[in-house]
Amino acid sequence: MSTGWENYEASPIEFMHSRMMDLFHELRLSKTSDINVQINGTEFSKIIAQAKTETYAKYPKQVSSKAILKTEL
Repeated sequence: MSTGWENYEASPIEFMHSRMMDLFHELRLSKTSDINVQINGTEFSKIIAQAKTETYAKYPKQVSSKAILKTEL
């Protein structure tokens, strides 16, 4: 019987955060091996957009890309 995290799925926000970090490090490594790297707004927006798209695809029942009425929150 397992007592670790292998029986659990990350929450959508944790998945998105993890993907953003992975995508940032992929971009960073494509530029330099240094931990510090300059990034512009376009590169940052692409990281966010890709992570959001992957999150919507992975968790279609938990998150939605559609607008939600404030009265439904």
